[in-house]
Amino acid sequence: MLKGYELEFRGVATIVPNDKSEVPVLIWEIDGRDERSLDRYEGFPNLYRKELFEIEVDGEKKECMAYLMNKGQISPPTSYYYNVINQGYEANGMDTSYLRAALERSVYGQHFDEFQEELEEDDLQMKF
Repeated sequence: MLKGYELEFRGVATIVPNDKSEVPVLIWEIDGRDERSLDRYEGFPNLYRKELFEIEVDGEKKECMAYLMNKGQISPPTSYYYNVINQGYEANGMDTSYLRAALERSVYGQHFDEFQEELEEDDLQMKF
């Protein structure tokens, strides 16, 4: 868990500071070549920047890097994008309530029901 941050959707996922929150993270070990490929994929340094964090893993502190969006406004992801992230959470045993909370914050009130119906339709299509 990364304490002091929460997941936010700005069309795509990012994390933002929030002293009263935490967000589950999946940690990957990468080398320089992997990082350069990720930089291109994530649009570094224009769309995303890199920040270092110290996270405790099995009682040991690890220095980790994450990509955070440079700017943008809260907006919902596409249902496909959300479902891909949700599948990643589930495949790695992560608590999807954090993901769902970020989705709810991004869609606001009445639009949430419409978006939920779209997600359910996409889930059915992805199973076939």
